[in-house]
Amino acid sequence: MTNPPRVVHGDCLEMMKMLPDSSVDSIVTDPPYGLGFMGKAWDALPPGEEWAAECLRVLKPGGHLLAFGGSRTWHRLAVAVEDAGFEIRDSIAWMHSEGFPKHRATLKPAFEPVVMGRKPFRGSLAANEAEHGTGALNIDGCRIGGNIDEMRRRSGTAATPGGDTSSFRAHNAGGGIWEPALAGRWPANVALDDATAADVGASARFFYVAKATKKERPAVDGVAHPTVKPLALMRWLVKLVTPPGGTVLDPFAGSGTTVEACILEGFHCIAIEREAEYLPLIQARIERQDAA
Repeated sequence: MTNPPRVVHGDCLEMMKMLPDSSVDSIVTDPPYGLGFMGKAWDALPPGEEWAAECLRVLKPGGHLLAFGGSRTWHRLAVAVEDAGFEIRDSIAWMHSEGFPKHRATLKPAFEPVVMGRKPFRGSLAANEAEHGTGALNIDGCRIGGNIDEMRRRSGTAATPGGDTSSFRAHNAGGGIWEPALAGRWPANVALDDATAADVGASARFFYVAKATKKERPAVDGVAHPTVKPLALMRWLVKLVTPPGGTVLDPFAGSGTTVEACILEGFHCIAIEREAEYLPLIQARIERQDAA
């Protein structure tokens, strides 16, 4: 492994203070939702403004933060991120069909929001990218597979002069542009599993990812993490906000899904995990990729 991840055991607030200012390219993390999940003490509260302020400090100017939240508590996470000084750029909804309602006073959980913040920067986006490599999203690397014939049918627009379909641009009724069609659709702020996509008739329009399979959930000496995100989803997210060869920080590493995603996508990763029982799970993921 040319760029092995750095795994740190400790409280992320204390551990992040040891990182230099403006030293990481992105932060992609799945923090506690503050729902008291399975009675776990670590899920008492979502992270607050002090945590978000440390994230802001260690990010390079223009660096993005992606942090999952619970549908009932993510507003507290978003407020903390904004109050710390981040620009709230968007929210991504991961929609899935496998949630279960607990009783008649609740709805069936079917989505988890991801807060997208960006550290402010001075000057133009182009100048910031040239200096720090950050600020923009990796749109082309995260496009959703498209179909040029379908684009033509829906738009009534022919290919560009000379028949070069690789640069085909189709205009929709609202005046927007899809481009380039053969490279796929512009990534949306929604990710779906297959069942949800089928329910809403959204074939080929959004990023598809199912919940983590049993094979994806590491277990060591009978210990497993209860809230594992799909590897494909984390690969898509780290690729969306991290420049090539960049460093991703995950302050709540859990079972290490972000770590494994970074290994597969060629990013360096700094992973912080407070709970000692989950460290072997992270190591198991690293060893799995070492052996691949």
